[in-house]
Amino acid sequence: MRRPTLYKQRGTWYARFWNETEKKYHSKALGVPVEGKKERRREAEEAARKMAADMAAGAAPLQAVNAPASAPLIEYALAFWRPDSEYVREKALLEKEPLSAHYLLSNRRMVETKMKPFPGFAGMTLNGLAKPVIRQWKLWMAEKGHSGRTINGAMLALRVPVKRAYFDDLITADPFAGVPRAAHKERARGILTPAEIKKLVETPAPDPRSRLAVFLPLYCSMRMGEVRGLQWGDISDGIIHIRHNWQEGEGLKKCKCGSEGYVPMPRVVAGLVNQVHAIAPLTAPGDFVMSIRPYHPICREALSEALRSELSLIGIGEEQRKKRNIVYHSLRHSFVTACRIAGLSDFETMTLSRHKDVKMLQRYSHGKEALDIRRIGEKLEMSLCDKTPIAE
Repeated sequence: MRRPTLYKQRGTWYARFWNETEKKYHSKALGVPVEGKKERRREAEEAARKMAADMAAGAAPLQAVNAPASAPLIEYALAFWRPDSEYVREKALLEKEPLSAHYLLSNRRMVETKMKPFPGFAGMTLNGLAKPVIRQWKLWMAEKGHSGRTINGAMLALRVPVKRAYFDDLITADPFAGVPRAAHKERARGILTPAEIKKLVETPAPDPRSRLAVFLPLYCSMRMGEVRGLQWGDISDGIIHIRHNWQEGEGLKKCKCGSEGYVPMPRVVAGLVNQVHAIAPLTAPGDFVMSIRPYHPICREALSEALRSELSLIGIGEEQRKKRNIVYHSLRHSFVTACRIAGLSDFETMTLSRHKDVKMLQRYSHGKEALDIRRIGEKLEMSLCDKTPIAE
């Protein structure tokens, strides 16, 4: 059999396999996203070799949704989360809710790292899965030191494929029915207080690109992918048109959950935009604002490093940042909190943050950390202890 050749398409590695009977090539998705400095080529080559060996042995690639109940459980789950599986294609083409390459990769990694090592799944078939085994699996993961969040993520990576098999009548019962999630307390996201934001504004910026990387989410409520995908053509007359979202393995795509919108640029942001424009290698409408290399958007790690650098300028070191759980997305939380403190209505705040649900807006609001309790007390005292005589 001829050696398969690799190629990249839509952020995913593919391989061409020669079919001697039909005398032509067939292309197959390898389920390996194109990401990182080396684009994970070695992993793609290994996946292509394995697929070629399976085809030579007469084993056609497993189609997850059409798998018989006797299919190996691990293989079924891995095939289910492949970019070319029937489930993934249905999500994109019929439900118009395409699954991101990152989400698919995360679920395949859960199968590889949390399912494969579990002794109870060795040799198990799809119809062999039962509630007692799932409980033992949960306990095994907990004893390995995995958090409730990780355990729930691993269960999701198996729960969805198994539920699909149940609805397709491949198995007679859903073994996950009635199985509770692992207890997990979400750690509150840290934010910057108005006083800290003011201090950062007053501190000279050693690098305008680094400062802009922080101020775009802090003053314009932009997500990391939206900052990466921001192009010069999206900025006009003091307004940013948020319409692009750059994600690893997928490239330029639409904003999350259809949240395209417009936000005004405060003067402090507009000034930084002008400074970055002056030093940018390329400034055509389709060029990236936050690019370090021509035609390449800024990487996630560079944005996180910009946050750490800017925080250090106002006395928030790495230990304190971790303790307060301040991450890049915290800047968007800080924006929403600042809007509500400033007295903007929920409608105005949601327009700027592009949230569609008031409940989500509440999750992004952090009054306890941001409010000055002493100042509130003084205002309350003035209100309740006003010594002006009451007219009779």
